[in-house]
Amino acid sequence: MANRANHVFDRARECPDKTAIIFGDQQISFGDLARQTKALAGGLISAGIERGMHVGILIPSCPDFILVEQALFAIGAVITPLNISYRPGEIAHAVETCNLAFVISTSMLLAPLDGSAMPSSLISFISIDSGGTDGTILSLPALTTASQPVVEPVEVVATDLAMLLLTSATTGKAKGVMLSAGNLADNYDRTPQWLGLDGTSTILCALPLYNTFGLNQCINAMLVTGATMVLLPRFDAGTCIAAINAHRCTFLPGVPTMLQKIIDHPDACSETLSSITRIMTGGAPVPAPLLRHVLDIAPSAEVLTGYGLTEGTALVTLTTVRLGDDGEVEHGRTIGRVLDGMTLKVMDETGQLLPAGTVGEFVIRGPNVMQGYYQAAEDTATALADGWLHSGDVGYLDYDGRAYIVDRLKDVIIRGGQNIYPADIEEVLYAVAGVAEVAVVGAHDDLMGEVPIAFVAFRPGCEVEISVLADRCTTQLASYKRPSHIYVLNELPKGPTGKILRRALKQTALADA
Repeated sequence: MANRANHVFDRARECPDKTAIIFGDQQISFGDLARQTKALAGGLISAGIERGMHVGILIPSCPDFILVEQALFAIGAVITPLNISYRPGEIAHAVETCNLAFVISTSMLLAPLDGSAMPSSLISFISIDSGGTDGTILSLPALTTASQPVVEPVEVVATDLAMLLLTSATTGKAKGVMLSAGNLADNYDRTPQWLGLDGTSTILCALPLYNTFGLNQCINAMLVTGATMVLLPRFDAGTCIAAINAHRCTFLPGVPTMLQKIIDHPDACSETLSSITRIMTGGAPVPAPLLRHVLDIAPSAEVLTGYGLTEGTALVTLTTVRLGDDGEVEHGRTIGRVLDGMTLKVMDETGQLLPAGTVGEFVIRGPNVMQGYYQAAEDTATALADGWLHSGDVGYLDYDGRAYIVDRLKDVIIRGGQNIYPADIEEVLYAVAGVAEVAVVGAHDDLMGEVPIAFVAFRPGCEVEISVLADRCTTQLASYKRPSHIYVLNELPKGPTGKILRRALKQTALADA
């Protein structure tokens, strides 16, 4: 089986002078991308990275992320992209969960980690711009200069572990999803075809590259097809519109929140978005009014939406959004039909498959299904019970095979396309002296889709200022995880078994909205 880095080298042979990445004033051709990938791979080997080692990438959205990722693929390392907004404790948890031997980052992002305790598995941090004066941080530029470039990527087999992506398991704690080379080849290699992309496409990437959405539909789509990718360091609606105009971008992938901000921008109109021929949205429920507005403002674009999950590698279903004669979105909130090579069914709690029109849990089979959760046998057994991937999402299939999501079994909160696990926030608040009970739920938000809301009850005779709780979240949690509101109750509502009733708390949050 071909190494994933072969896509870089294949494109370099086919079209060495074609622009692969546009990043501000910087343009990188496929030939340059291949040369730099081989050089970096040599530097990473000099740092001590070997085939099969687990390596984290903590790099902002820039060409360096792509170069490091492809260099790691070339030498056969296992890759874990990390959210750049992680705090030291969250990075330490990721290192422990995924058994990371190295974390590659920038000097700016590594600075807050100075003096932070890290799990013993971590051999060293590697900086892409400079090293530490005490030798604790290796300098990738220095290593690369002193080493020989890699000539060819290592051979891989389908069962080789390729990526460990952090997501939530049944307990709500972050787990490492094991994706094999075969998983990626099956799903990633076919994604551009499903999306209608080819070498003439120009992709606007304002998605974070550590996320499956950005990894697959931006980096991967560029490398598999030979398309050009216009990469933005962060999302900004006005900057997106300007980039679309300047580079005549044809493909716009983004979560619903991003699309909402783009179409609400004063510069957005059918003229400024005229080059866009395809828009892909997902990662969170997509409101029908948003889809109608997108179709109105970008009438020449084919709008796609679908369903995917990290445990299923990426995409599982897909559909083209169309308006009916009545101006409404056809088939309402469908997430589309299952993609070829996969099976999507609906199952009840006893393990019985359900007929069309009956609500149950989505279960999935196919070569896209993960190998399991890393070093989490119990969670793996639950998620892959009876030979099916249990998604944790509740929905149904209609008689034409279209899938519809109606709820989630998991308590994951999706804020602007980013997953938030309540247990992460609850753990931080439980650590505050005097706190007896904590529950975090998702509340509807017009812009972000959902936001986390925290409910806290104190121990008898104890009181803590809400500002203290908020400050704790600020120092311990990434910004997107911080609760939008913190409510203090005398006691959290519970059922007969003593379990906190999260649905009742959601109703409280809704009533106070």
